[in-house]
Amino acid sequence: MLFSFSQVTLIPEEAEDMWHTYNLLQVGDSLRASTIRKVQTESSTGSVGSSRVRTTLTLCVETIDFDSQACQLRVKGTNIQENQYVKVSHQLAHVEKASEALAIDILLISDKLFRHQDIATRNRYVRLVDNVKDNGGAVRIFSSLHVSGEQLNQLSGVAAILRFPIADLSEAEEEDSSSDDE
Repeated sequence: MLFSFSQVTLIPEEAEDMWHTYNLLQVGDSLRASTIRKVQTESSTGSVGSSRVRTTLTLCVETIDFDSQACQLRVKGTNIQENQYVKVSHQLAHVEKASEALAIDILLISDKLFRHQDIATRNRYVRLVDNVKDNGGAVRIFSSLHVSGEQLNQLSGVAAILRFPIADLSEAEEEDSSSDDE
């Protein structure tokens, strides 16, 4: 029997529920969970302090492990939704900007992104690959099973070798926001 859910909320009531959750989760799923994170803050005087805060993370699941002794589920993944405490890498936005400027000579992408389980995410990367190829660039897809693919995934899963330099994305965003203020 095949089930397709767009969203499921699970509230474990017994230890056995974690085992069932382990069997439901798959690599590529999105998982939202509450967690505690250590956050560093800097005061106006420059002193640095830290505190523990409760926040909600949304992860793209990369690995799933079940500890049967403690009945605990351990999930590793990449955060895919920003919040006030956790930022998402904007590497893809830089690469997309370079692609729009026809500046990409070689696109480096992990198979994990190119074959992503989430259709919208997968389509975004497929469009990027197609755009690079259509404009004479080369594409190299790295296997997540190889050390080079693992390293690329640790950086963001996507990178590019450019034909020519382009303006930094953060500078362009600052210019856009300052022109909106006028």
